[in-house]
Amino acid sequence: MDKDIFVIMVGGMCFISVTTILPLCIMYLRRGEKKKDRRELPVGDIIARLERMEVGMESMSAEIERIGEGQRFTTRLLNDGGQHSFANADAATRRD
Repeated sequence: MDKDIFVIMVGGMCFISVTTILPLCIMYLRRGEKKKDRRELPVGDIIARLERMEVGMESMSAEIERIGEGQRFTTRLLNDGGQHSFANADAATRRD
């Protein structure tokens, strides 16, 4: 009888280990593989991506500078143009 209880206990422990511990071990090993894959990024691909980003940023900065120049030009025209129109209006009224 004691032998039967021992066999049932060992069988139960094996069942518990297979259903709980084995999946946890598999999950832990897969997690390690994913971390390993993340570390092994190809250097050439990273360099190519950084170069593309650099070109994109340079083109964006050139466009932003162009927009700023346009705004400064427009502001100068609005400020100077208003004074010239009043001067021209005064000259036109004086001629009459």
